[in-house]
Amino acid sequence: MKNPQINLLIAEDEPAQQELLLMYLQAFDFIHVMDIVKTGDELIQKVTTNPTVNALLLDLKLGEGRSGLDSYSTLRFRGKNLPAILVTGVIPEASYTYDLGIIDIVEKPFTAYRFKQAIEKLGNHMKYQTFIEHGGLYIPIFHHDIQLLTPADVLYIESINRTIQVHTATGTVETKIPLKVYEQYLQDHYFYPTHRSFLVNLKKIRTIANSTIYFYNDQRTALIAEDRAQEFAFYWEALMK
Repeated sequence: MKNPQINLLIAEDEPAQQELLLMYLQAFDFIHVMDIVKTGDELIQKVTTNPTVNALLLDLKLGEGRSGLDSYSTLRFRGKNLPAILVTGVIPEASYTYDLGIIDIVEKPFTAYRFKQAIEKLGNHMKYQTFIEHGGLYIPIFHHDIQLLTPADVLYIESINRTIQVHTATGTVETKIPLKVYEQYLQDHYFYPTHRSFLVNLKKIRTIANSTIYFYNDQRTALIAEDRAQEFAFYWEALMK
């Protein structure tokens, strides 16, 4: 299973340390740095106003006001339970950080290798969280090798001239697993056979026009068979409520 997209907010008040973190993060194509904040108050404001932030990189000591851990604790109290890596020159009590949910603690000064370990740990944590959030289910893809996707990765599965294609948000992959097998496997996970050639993820549908299904942030479309249109509309409308 590939790493999920990490939209990272950095809380660090030292310019030299900011540059070092940005340089090390360039090695990870699944990480997008949303912003850098210098104080605890800025950290809280950014997280509470930007729902796309899904992970944090925190210094313990920030600018004036709250520390990194105090700010993190405040966010959790407000229901913002984001995974975080603590990068610090002062190691806090392990029991305290464990109770807060800190994923890893990187002590300054640190090497690129140690930083890489922490980011990989964060990526593995988020993969596990994604797996649990989608019912502990993987969708297997078997062609030249075996891949494992989560339901959130898949827009729809299509049969074209006996070739089965799995359409994901980032591309299309072929699989040797029959469409009927996927249909039985995914029937309780919001996948619906809209056509004898299409198995569609109901949670990825943006809109429906006549017999065509349109997906969020994608130009590809799927079809609805006339004899399945009424039942399909019932399922999709129930999900949207």
